Amino acid sequence: MRVFIFISALWLWCAAAAHGAVLVLDRDNGRTFDDPEGAGAVGTEYAVVRALKAAGAKDVKQKFVLPYDLAQYDAVFVLCGFWPDDGRLSYAERRILESYLTRDGANLYVEGTEIGRRYGSSTFFKKLGTAFVDDGRPMENGNVNVAEGIGAWAGVRFDYYSYRRDKPDGFVDEFDAAGGEVVVRSRRAGNQSNARVVRYAAAGEVYYKTITSSIIFGALANGKYKKKDLIAKYLEFFGIIGDNNEIYVAPASLGRVRALFR
Repeated sequence: MRVFIFISALWLWCAAAAHGAVLVLDRDNGRTFDDPEGAGAVGTEYAVVRALKAAGAKDVKQKFVLPYDLAQYDAVFVLCGFWPDDGRLSYAERRILESYLTRDGANLYVEGTEIGRRYGSSTFFKKLGTAFVDDGRPMENGNVNVAEGIGAWAGVRFDYYSYRRDKPDGFVDEFDAAGGEVVVRSRRAGNQSNARVVRYAAAGEVYYKTITSSIIFGALANGKYKKKDLIAKYLEFFGIIGDNNEIYVAPASLGRVRALFR
C-alpha cells in the first residue's frame, strides 16, 4: 500500500511538472499600451498570461509582489515594463531571484526595455548569460520594427507593433551573448547591436535556464506565427512543454550578432 501511495504521489508530481507552475511577476509600474490584437490599453502581463495558458501552462499565477520563496514554481516570468516608468527590482528582490537560480531546474524569464541599463553590472544580471551593450534609440528614431529569430529559432518573425507609435519602442536595450545565445534580433539595427533576446543554459554545478528580453512580448503582432507559438518555444526551452506547441523551426546558424550588425 505504501509503495502504491508513493508511486501515485510521484505520478501526480510528474503530471503537475509537465504543465508547470508558472509565476508572472507584474512589475510594469501600471504602464499600458495599445494591444496589437485590439484589446485596447493593456499591461505587459496581458499577452504573456494569455499566451502561457494558450500554450498549455495550466497553473499560471500573476502577482505584483515577488514571493520570498519561489521553490514551487517551475518557471518565473519577471515583467519590468518599459521606459521611462519601468518597474524596478530592488536589491532584495534581485537576491531572491539569484537564490531561485541556485535550484536545479529553475527557469527565469526577465523582460524590460531597461533591464540591461538598470542591472547590467549587477551580480544578478551576470547570472543571465547576457551582456548589456547599449541603451538603444529613442522612439522617434525607430529602435525596433521587426523581431526575428536567429540560430535555434531562425525563421520566427514578428512585427513590433509599437514601432514609432508607442513607448515600448523607446530606448530598447541592446544585448550580446555572455555565455548565452542570441536568439532574437531586430531587423533595424541599434546604436551598436540589434540583439534583443538571449537564452542561456547554465552548465555548472547547478543547472538552470534563463531568457532575457529587452523587447516587450505583448508589443509583438500576431502574423504567420502567433505569440502563443513563441511562448511555446520559451516553455520548450525551459522543459515545460505546452499542449499547443505548433511551431517547429529548423535550427540554423546565421553567425554571431555583433556590434553594428547589418
